[in-house]
Amino acid sequence: MADEMLSKLPDDYIAHHVKDRINEMGALSSMNIFLKQEIDRMQRVITCVRNTLTDLKLAIEGTIIMSEKLREALDNIFDAKVPPTWTRISWDSSTIGFWFTEMIERNAQFHSWCFNGRPHVFWMTGFFNPQGFLTAMRQEVTRAHKGWALDQSFSITR
Repeated sequence: MADEMLSKLPDDYIAHHVKDRINEMGALSSMNIFLKQEIDRMQRVITCVRNTLTDLKLAIEGTIIMSEKLREALDNIFDAKVPPTWTRISWDSSTIGFWFTEMIERNAQFHSWCFNGRPHVFWMTGFFNPQGFLTAMRQEVTRAHKGWALDQSFSITR
């Protein structure tokens, strides 16, 4: 199972590629700052998952010692649950299958936004910080319209 998950795990973000792309899109834009923060959080999740699965494989082979955290992760994965070390830095989900699929879909949204341009539609629950997204959007809109005050603007979602 670890091999299968590792094969589907997204590639790491290359920091200077992300930085270059964000600079091209406008590094000081509220929405781009928000995107960078979301990508940083996703990279933490990807790294944690990759390290856990790689270490589990090594521990099962006997190359490294099976620590308590690895044993807990193995038990959770065997029971189709998300290891606590993953949920601490990510989101809750009922099963590891749903969680892993959601991670891939969240990452696809961030990757596409960063490297293909801003989408017309956003998956709000796919953000680590949806309130931050709404605030960044409001900041960007009020800055684009002279005389508009941030505290007097509001968002409508559908």
